[in-house]
Amino acid sequence: MPGLKENLNCPRLMAVFAVFDIIDKLGGTYEQTMAGDIQARVCVLGKTSQYAFAVTEVTSETSILHISLLQTLAGLTEAEKQLAIRYLMDSVLYYLDEMQAFGGRGDQ
Repeated sequence: MPGLKENLNCPRLMAVFAVFDIIDKLGGTYEQTMAGDIQARVCVLGKTSQYAFAVTEVTSETSILHISLLQTLAGLTEAEKQLAIRYLMDSVLYYLDEMQAFGGRGDQ
């Protein structure tokens, strides 16, 4: 199961909101699991797949974002799988940068 993890300079809750907002912007659907992970069906590179997002609190001001590809619902090559996960991670990171730069939510 391909995945990425990234250290974030933001509180866990801010990162979780960013994940939900990115999934919404991509027209995805999601559910929160018992363990706290967010599982989402999202179309990236024109192909829909199932992803898991988890945000772990490190300190009150830092967290770690994990994104994993759970299941491809359309054929993706290994390179496309890595590219899709990188795209999702970069989307969340960019959104967080905007939120922090403008002191609010990225959709303002």
